[in-house]
Order: sequence, then C-alpha cells, then structure tokens
Amino acid sequence: MLIMSCIKNISKCPRILFLNQMAGPLFRELAEDISGKWPSGELFTGHPDTIKAEQKEFLKITTAPTYERGNYILRLWSWFRYLFLAFFRYLFLNKNTFVFLVPFPPFLDFIACFFKRLRGQRYAVLVYDIYPDALINFGPLKESGLIAKIWRGTNRVSWQNAEVVFTIGYKMAENLERMFDSSKTSAGKVITIPNWANTDWIRPLAKKENRFAQKYKQVGKLTVMYSGNLGQTHDIETILETAKELKENGSIKFMIIGDGAKKGLVEQAKYKENLHNLTVLDFQPEEILPYSLATADIAIITIDNGLEGVSVPSKTYYSMASGAALIALCNENSEVAQTIKKHNCGFIITPGNTNAMIKAILELLGDKEKLKCYKNNSRNAAENFYSRKNTKQYIDVIASFLNI
Repeated sequence: MLIMSCIKNISKCPRILFLNQMAGPLFRELAEDISGKWPSGELFTGHPDTIKAEQKEFLKITTAPTYERGNYILRLWSWFRYLFLAFFRYLFLNKNTFVFLVPFPPFLDFIACFFKRLRGQRYAVLVYDIYPDALINFGPLKESGLIAKIWRGTNRVSWQNAEVVFTIGYKMAENLERMFDSSKTSAGKVITIPNWANTDWIRPLAKKENRFAQKYKQVGKLTVMYSGNLGQTHDIETILETAKELKENGSIKFMIIGDGAKKGLVEQAKYKENLHNLTVLDFQPEEILPYSLATADIAIITIDNGLEGVSVPSKTYYSMASGAALIALCNENSEVAQTIKKHNCGFIITPGNTNAMIKAILELLGDKEKLKCYKNNSRNAAENFYSRKNTKQYIDVIASFLNI
C-alpha cells in the first residue's frame, strides 16, 4: 500500500524527507520547524505518539513500521521492514528532494549514500547515538567482529558523502571526527547542536495543581524520579538500593516510569524488598508528560561507564525544563556531568555509589534553599540554552550551503 502511495504521489514529493523510525517529540519538532522554513516536508516514522500527533499543513507524517524492543528477532524484523520501505520511498523521490535522516536502523544512511551516488540525491545525517560503539560496549557485538567492521565501514562512507553530519554533544563530535573525514562533507566538520525540550510544553507545575502528583500521592513529599528506558546500560540497581535504604523515611518517595530489559528487576525489588516508597509505572502517554515530569523534585539521569561520548540522554533537558534538580549517575567527564557543573543544578555521582546518592537526597531534603536553587537553575538553563530555539541552528546550517 505504501509503495503504491509513493507511485501515485511522485508529483507531490516533499522538498524535504525526514527518515527516523522512532521520531519522538524532539525530532518531530525539528522536522516541523525545518519544514516550516522550506515547505513542504514529510516525516516517515513508526513512533506511535508522533503518528497520532496533530499534523501541520507543511509537514506530512507517514506511518512506517514501529521499532520493536521485545527481543533481537523482533528488532531485526522491524529494522528490515523500515529499511525496505524507506528504500522504496527513496525510489520515487524527486532527485531534488533533500533527505534528513537519523542513521538507525543500521545502514539507513548507506541507502542515502547509494542514491547520492546514483542520482546526486543530497542528504544530512543526525547522530543521536554512535553505533555500533554502543552495542560493542554493552551489547552482543565485538570490536573485531565482522558486523562491527562492516557497520563502521558503511558509516564512514555514508557520512563522508553527506552534506552535513550533526550530533548532539561535543564529546560525541570528537569521537565522530575520529571515525570519518568530515572535511569531505559540505559543512567541513561535524556540527554540534544540543538537544532541547519544548519549554512552553514542559514547565514547572506546583504539585497541589498537578493531577498526576495528586493521583500518585506525591503532594507534600520529596519525589525522586527516574523516567525513561530501563535498559541494560542504565544503573537502575543503585536507584533501587537507595530506595531500599530510605524506605522508612516517610518524606521521600521514589517513582520509576518506563520499560525495558530491567523492568522485571524493578518490579521484583519492589515486592521482594517491600518498597512501599516506590511507585512503578509504564511509559506515560505523551499528553501526560508535562504532569509526570513536573512531579519530580529530583530527576535521576544514568549513563554507564563506556557511554561517554557515545550518547547524551535527551531526558536531561526535559527534566531541566520541568524544573527538577538533577542527580546524574555518571562519570565526571560525561556530557551530562559537564552540563550539571556548568549550570549548578544538581549532583554527579559515580554509578554504583549508593551511599553518595543517599547523602545527596537527604541533603536536598534538609536544605530547601539548595533544592530551590538547583530547581531554578535547571529551569533557567533549559530556557536559555536547551529550548526549541535550538532548531534554528539546524535551519541556519542547512541554509548556509543548501538552496532548497
């Protein structure tokens, strides 16, 4: 059906096609703002919330296969389906259509490179996470393995043929510069633009006025929240151990919201350790996020050893926009640690250091002024450095070398 739709709409090809299998709110906002500058655009994605979102006149959202997280077989199948349909979407593009893609599923950027060589179809790449490095550090791939070598080789060729390669962190940019010759791109270097949160949508909200906080009995409590993926690379164990040690303190409540490989571990700990101070919830619908995130007094960000310079959690900026103090379970040299230091909005704790985390939480419980200072600093930094205004930086870069 999608292929037939492509054939019928050859004359209506967008001026910009965005390819991102799991285009969440951040990427959707970016696609909207770029398409608003150069109408019209199309976003080909399988993200459920984005598919259901209100469509803009200048950005068409086309339904693609969603990313299946259940197991490796389901993931591979969902990747293959997306790549297959993206290839056919490419076949029927006007050659003057510019393509803006996130290189995941693997080898999506190689398809872009193929059509660049075939008919001069220009494209830009936005690297949110550096693969295969993330999978080598924590997953099934080996540094010397054939898959890793092929993946890195296709990355190198694909990125060097792009008009520009964007990324979201300065340490990530340094790593990328070592992986390919960025001077061969039109931009001449990797362009770093930090992620953001929509500060008009995510903002502080008093708990007594917050229906989510009221529903889960967080009013009058110090709420310590982890909201996001519960994957193998996230230090959930330290959060659970901290909740266990503080479960007799009635002033402190923990919330873990999300799903992933460690969800079972969380649920098991809650009942085995009788963690009556811990509320465990699934991912919340997008319309609930302004209320759930604003419930946190302290937001926990986790980056395991080995992910520095490979990934920057976008939830950092959402938590800052909500006005939460941050506790980052990460190394001192990570991007998130540098952000916390720069804006004086929380604590940096080595992963696994439960005692330090307990001390930080109790310190903020006992020092209301310090908690208020950290929360205000988070919000101010989000407004001034990590708001949707950052999309203009993408627009300016594209406009500087692309006449579309």
